This record gives sequence, structure tokens and C-alpha cells, in this order.
Amino acid sequence: MRHHIGLVGVCLTLLAAGCQSALQSDVEAALANPEQTGIRWGLVVADMDGNELLALQPDQRFTPASNTKVITTMASYHHLDDLQRDAINPGTRVFVEQSAGGSPPTLVLKGGGDAMLSDAADCETYCLAELADAVAATGLSEIAGIVGDDTLFPFERWGPGWSVEDLQFYYGTAVSALSLNDNLAWITVQAGAAPGDPARVAWQAGDAVYGISNEVRTIAADTDRALRVERYPGAATVRVYGTLPAGSTELNFGLAIDDPAAFAAQRFKHLLEARGIQVGSASARHRPLRLIDEAPDPDAEAFTRGSLINRTPEQPLAVLPASSLTESLARISKDSENLHAEIAVRRMGLLDGSGSRDHGVAVLDTFLQEAGLSEYDYAVHGGSGMSIYNRISPRGMVRLLAFAAQQPWFDAWRADQPIGGVDGSLERRFVGTPLEGRIFAKTGTLNGANALSGILAAASGQELLFSILANDRPATTRSAIAEMDAALIVIAESY
Repeated sequence: MRHHIGLVGVCLTLLAAGCQSALQSDVEAALANPEQTGIRWGLVVADMDGNELLALQPDQRFTPASNTKVITTMASYHHLDDLQRDAINPGTRVFVEQSAGGSPPTLVLKGGGDAMLSDAADCETYCLAELADAVAATGLSEIAGIVGDDTLFPFERWGPGWSVEDLQFYYGTAVSALSLNDNLAWITVQAGAAPGDPARVAWQAGDAVYGISNEVRTIAADTDRALRVERYPGAATVRVYGTLPAGSTELNFGLAIDDPAAFAAQRFKHLLEARGIQVGSASARHRPLRLIDEAPDPDAEAFTRGSLINRTPEQPLAVLPASSLTESLARISKDSENLHAEIAVRRMGLLDGSGSRDHGVAVLDTFLQEAGLSEYDYAVHGGSGMSIYNRISPRGMVRLLAFAAQQPWFDAWRADQPIGGVDGSLERRFVGTPLEGRIFAKTGTLNGANALSGILAAASGQELLFSILANDRPATTRSAIAEMDAALIVIAESY
């Protein structure tokens, strides 16, 4: 493969001793912003074989935010055949637990780690209603209760290093082997018709899992809204406060569910009742974390999967086949779906472990070492990038991309990535630039951090691997995306 060095000449890295290229100056100018003094930039650009062309602080470790999902999705593709085995991907099942003395039985809704399960009104695939139909078809008319069982994974709802303020909303919802509707409950806020009229705050159908404290005032139509929604983990009430202009558009907020298995059980109860079945209580069954769920240790107690996760009879009353993992992987990349990424890690944790986050992270660690990364290149504590403890060096990320480019699953992984100016989390970026439709990369955003890693097509037609990360962004600036994109355009035009 012939490499187009362009303006760099014989200089192979931006930091090579005594080498001050025109491209280096242009990239530095694009990244410079006086309002972002103190920001820390890392950048590596390489050809598809991994030969480095440009480097800026390549070995420093950065918070990658959702660039962590590059690791998660690649590792999932690497293990895809094993991850789609029935034992690891069993689907969602319903079991009967008989009660003593001839009382009505209890139904167990057992989660199989399917991130795509839904009971939305417009659901077409992987629909909880199919299980409700199957139960109704058996002729059962009375059920003592529904138990939402998520014991396929141990009960660890959030990962280490997740910020508490993030746990309220869609991007920080709890993780569970029995997840439904992305573990979100939706609230609607509607201003009154005139100043002084009460605003309306209500749950969408079936989502009333918490109380509501409505402190929203309607103000003049020509004023700006100032609305806040607040519900910290464990709180029984959602507080909505602030002001809305009279007659303004209805707003919808997806709020995180603390106990997804209990939420799914309640929703399943409603579906059965709608089919004429009398149902008692709805509750959840969890598997608490044990020492055995921690990272593999030769001195730990022996692991027997059956002793931990087979709590119900072998023959289910009804089965909803699992969704294809590739559908969930596409959502992780295109839409930066945190829940799906964390579930993917726990499914990897079932390959040789208990389905814990720790066992899944051990699979990621082994995969990264196989890709040629050293222990100094990264630190991974989950699958989504929500942890502030995650780290990656730009050189390590590009080394991973180069490894992936040689794998049989690379084209499938690449097809999942957001495309600049076209779709996913890059839909609004690079529009009208030379990189519109020519950059395929995973975004990343966290407090004080932005990241972008993937493949870009340069002006010459040559494809390049890149990773660019910004950390320690001042609190007074909301993003470093504009500077990041400008630098990538300069690079693309120079090769």
C-alpha cells in the first residue's frame, strides 16, 4: 500500500524532534481555542495497516467516554458465535411455580439478557405481548403473582465510576438481565394555554412507577423555558419544576428505572390482565453479587453456572426467542446506547463466568491484549463509557482499529458506525464538509471529555485510521467538537 504523506514530508509524527511541519501548524491552529485553555488533546492517525502518520500525545491516557463502545462492540463481534449460543442467549421465558394447597400458581418472567425486549404499542418484534398471548392460550384464568427474574446476571445496576446525576435519565438507567423498553419510563410535560394556567405533568400509559411533584408554572408565550426534571436513585417521586411558555410544544422525558425486573413484571401483569387473566402481585427476583462474581481468581470458590442461574423448572410455559445480538450492536454504535453496551459486557461475562460485569470486563481485557495493547494503554471498567475511571491512549485505540481491520468481522463492525453528515450520532456533524459521508466513527461525550475514533477517507481516496480525544475541557465550555472536527478536516484534505 502506498502512503500519501502530503504536507508532512519525511516527518512521520507531529512530535518528532525538530520537525515543525505545515500540517502540524494547521492541526494545532484548528485545535486552538482561547476559551478552552487547559484542554488536553491526544491524536493518532495511521494507514489501514497501522503505520502511524501523525501523533500528538499518543501515549497519554484519556477518558474515552463512549469510545469505550468501540472496545465493547469489537469484542462482541470477535465472540459473536459463542455469544449467540442458546445457553448464553436463551430468550425471555415464562415458567410456572406451583403453589401449595391448590392455590393459583405464580408465573416467573425470566430475563435472558435481551436488550431489545419491548411492550410498546407499536412493537413489531421481540414483543412481550407474544408471551402474554402464549400464557392466555394455555387457559390460565388466575395467577397468584408475577415474578420478574433477572438472575441470569448478578444484580449490579450501575457500574463503578458512574456519576450520580447521570443515573436519573435514559443514558444512566439500571442494567438487568430482564430489561424492557430500554428500562425507561416516560413523562410528559405540557404548558397551560395562558400565563398562570397550571402545567400538566403525567406519565405515559403504563409508566407510572413513581409519584410526581408538579412545580411547573406557565408564563408568557414570548419567554424562554426553564424546566428541570429531578429524580435521584431510590427516590419515590419525580420532581418537575421551572417555567414553560404558554402554548409551547409538549415535552417528553425518558427517566431511568431503578429496578428493571420489577418494572417488567408490572408491565407483564397489565398485559395478562388485558387478556382477561386475574393476576395478584408483581415483584422481582434478583441474584446478589458474591465473591464468585469478581474477576477470575484461581483461589476463588468454584463456579457452577447451574447453581446460580437455574432457579426455575427446565420446561418453560412460553418462550420468546432472543433478538439477534447484531441488532443490539448496531444500536450501541449508531445511537451510543449505554444500556445495550452494558448488557453486552455481561453477556460476555457468561462465556466463562457468572454474567457479572467483572467477568465481562475480563473478556474485554483479554481481547485488548490479543489486539496488541499493553496494560498501560487502557483501563476498562464497563462497556458503555459511563465510568469516569475508563482510560485509553490514542495510540492504543488506533492499534485496536488496525487489529480489527484484519479481522473477518471488520466490515460488519464498520457498517454499524455513525457516518458523518448521514446518520447516528454523527448525523449533524461534517455536513457540507469534505468528510460528509466519508467518515465512519464512534463518538464520545462525558463531562469534560469528547472523543471520536474510526476511519476517514482522505482527499486522495486513501482511508486512514484515527483517534482524537479531548480531556480536561473547562467547565465554561460545553464541547470541543467544533475544534475536533476542524482538525480532522485539515488532516483529510492533506492526504
